[in-house]
This record gives sequence, structure tokens and C-alpha cells, in this order.
Amino acid sequence: MIISGQLNSPVWTAPEIAEAVNGRIVRWAPPGSVSTDTRSIHPGQWFLPLVGRSFDAHTFMTPQLSAKGVIGVIGNRVCENWDTGFVQVDGSTTESLKRLAMFARKRFSGCLIGLTGSVGKTTTRAMIALALESIGSVYQSPGNWNNDIGVSLSLLGMPGNVGFGVLEMGMSKRGEILELAGICKPNVRVILNVGAAHLENFASLEEISIAKGEILRDATMGDICVLNADDPLVMDLAVPAGVKKVLFGRGQGSDVRLVSMQSIDGGLKVETVLETNEETVKFVIPSPGLHLALNACAAAAVATSLGVPLALVGKSLSRFKPVPGRCELQVTTNGINIINDVYNASPVSTTRALESLSDIHCCGKRVAILGDMLELGPTEIKLHELILQHCLDTRVDLVALVGKRFLAAANNLQVGQEINLLHAYDSESLASDILEYLQCGDVVLVKGSRGMKMEKIVHEIKSYSSNNVQRQFYC
Repeated sequence: MIISGQLNSPVWTAPEIAEAVNGRIVRWAPPGSVSTDTRSIHPGQWFLPLVGRSFDAHTFMTPQLSAKGVIGVIGNRVCENWDTGFVQVDGSTTESLKRLAMFARKRFSGCLIGLTGSVGKTTTRAMIALALESIGSVYQSPGNWNNDIGVSLSLLGMPGNVGFGVLEMGMSKRGEILELAGICKPNVRVILNVGAAHLENFASLEEISIAKGEILRDATMGDICVLNADDPLVMDLAVPAGVKKVLFGRGQGSDVRLVSMQSIDGGLKVETVLETNEETVKFVIPSPGLHLALNACAAAAVATSLGVPLALVGKSLSRFKPVPGRCELQVTTNGINIINDVYNASPVSTTRALESLSDIHCCGKRVAILGDMLELGPTEIKLHELILQHCLDTRVDLVALVGKRFLAAANNLQVGQEINLLHAYDSESLASDILEYLQCGDVVLVKGSRGMKMEKIVHEIKSYSSNNVQRQFYC
């Protein structure tokens, strides 16, 4: 069984909360789980109001919140006439959330897997959970909860009786991975890769690798570190003495080796062969994208290091379904094939998505709708130029761009002279124009950074059809 979300979150007593956050019980309340969001809070939960630079969730505390069934507040203050529980804390409530998370981690007796990387974290996390399900119950963090608040909430939502927890860790600057690893103290620490992401805060890929390597720093005797043997920047990272190192990749020295990968069934599936010293397994990942084979190899390295036979890993991963918004194939009834990869974008992930676009069988046009890739620093225009050059090399029939960075790159390369090109400064504007260019049999990739809101374009294309179904359309 795989659990994701907070529907079965552990409950906390007032004394446990006070101990964890070093707070003071002002008013008692019955045990309950913890929420930080008044929009989704349920009866029987404690509310922990977060405070940021431009908001203070203490302002959401009203008698109406109590009337909704909220049993108590963990915060600096409560509103006038507050009549339910109150554990008062001094200082940052975000720090209180982290203390609760560390307390939750201490009382969790299962195996916790933490993974980081520049691309592929959420997909690999889902694959690891799927591979481990065969030997025990698994909890995985919801969505992409991979910052300090998301990881903390994931730990708070993790049932104490599951055998495995799988959490992803993201970062945009140095020190963040170290903090996240300190909060969740993984038994298995995974680094998938190092790539060009968040370059506005780093001077080089080497600096990114050092920041990713913070996940290894506090590993102790008995921990397992799973590393990408194909990535030199990952392999240059130091692993503490006494820690078991497990390598995955295509090279002969890998503990789990990706022997082969091949797009099949019109590019809709990936046939994958993995091997260890003891066994070899062939299986089919029922989703487009050759890059999924290496994600599967990483998941297999984690699972086999924890005792799952490789054959069983292959059987489990043959049931993989894409995470929403990540290379997710959606087909409208009027025959437009959408590769929905809108969640985020970097140069590496965008190149992979374009490769998937090239691999999928197409009886119409291949269309790339690309939004700006953000947080790339001084080299951002050059990196956008490289993506456009890839579009030229793979002969995409129509390229539609969203954002000022891609526009600057297109002007530099003068790609409008070599390829059919559209441009808009925002996704909403392009969404209203793109439909007249699409027809039955087209394969349409939609991808961009989260801030570009490319999901609006996917929604418009899907709305254009009378219904959306999960099947391949053949003209």
C-alpha cells in the first residue's frame, strides 16, 4: 500500500506539541493532527499559522475557524474570544513546524529515503514508492513538497506504522539541503544528478553539486548512499566513512546497471533492461520518455539495497503511471496528443521532453509550446538558445514560445527564418491563439517553469475538445 497526503496523519496531544515546540499549554484540547492551511483544514485538527515576509496566518484565526471544528492553535497568539486549545510559542512558527517535524521523525521507526537532484525527483520518488510497496507499506510526500515547509509537513503526515517513507528534497541555494537532511535524517540518501538549475544563486555546476552533496554530509554508520555513477559531479562528492555506497547507471561498475532502453509502441512506452551481479530483468514502463529508464534504475538501486529482488522491482515498475504534469500523455477526443510537462522546466528536463516529442509516433505536426526557464542566472539567454537549437535539430514543425527569455533567444538565432514560430509574453495570450494551429494527429509538448503557468495552455487545448480521454488516437 502506498500512502500520499495527510488523510491519515498521526495525532498529537497538547503535551506532545508543547514538548516538541518548547511551547506553553495555555488551553487544553483533545489530540488531533496538524494543519497550516485554513483552506483545507478539517474538524479535529490543530492549526499552526505560518508567518512570511508578506503574510501572517495568525490573521486567519477567527471564532468561525473554531466553529469549523479546529481544536486548537499552535502559535504566537490567538484572536479575542478564542475558545479552543492553544499552545503558545515564542518566535518563528515556521521553526516550530520544523521542530514538530523533527519530533515526528524521532518517533518514526521505519526506513526513511530522502532524494535530491536537479531533475527527476518527483518521478523517481514515485518509482521508489512503487518498488518498495512489494515488501511493506510506503508513505511518500504529496506533490512536490520538497522545501523546508513541505518536508516538515510530509513528516507530520507520515503514519507511524508504515515501513518506508520516501521524501524529496529541493533547494535553490547552499545550506538548504543540509537543513532538510537534518530535519528528516534519511536512512537512504539519493543523489540523482547535477544539472543547470537555480544558476542565479550559483556560479557553476560544481557549486550546485556541492549543495546537492549536503545530503551526504551527516550520513552515519548503517546509512545507504545511492549515487548516479554516470554523473562525474555526483561521483566527485565525498561519502562519509562507514556508509554503504550503492551506484546506479549505465557503466560496468554500477551496482544496478541500465543495460538498455528502447522506445516502443510508437514511443508511448519504454522497454528497459536492468541488471545486478545476481540477476537481470526486462520490463516495460508504460509511459513515454527514455529518461524514465534511468529514473527506474535509481529506484531499483534503492529497492534492491533494501532487499527487494530485482525481478520484483521490474514487475512493480511495469505498473508505473506518470506523475501529473510530468511528461503525462493526454489525448483529446478530436485527436490532439498532449505531452503535459508543465510542472517545471530546466535545460536538462526540457531537452528530455523534446526527445520524447521526437520519439512519439505522429501523423500530424510535432508542436513544442515552451515557456521560459527561470532562475538560470547570467547564462539564461544562452541556455534558451540551446533549447531552440535542439528544436531546429529535431525538426519540430511548430515552436510556440512564451516569455521574454525565449523571445530574446529566438531573435539572437533568427530562428523565425528556419522554423514556424509563434510568440507571446504570457501563457494566457498564447492559449487564445494556439488552437487555430492544431489539428487531429498533432503531438503537442507543453512545458515551462512553474512561474510561466503553462497549465493554462493545456487547459485551453483540452477545453477545445468536447472530452478528454486517456487513450491513443489514430487518424
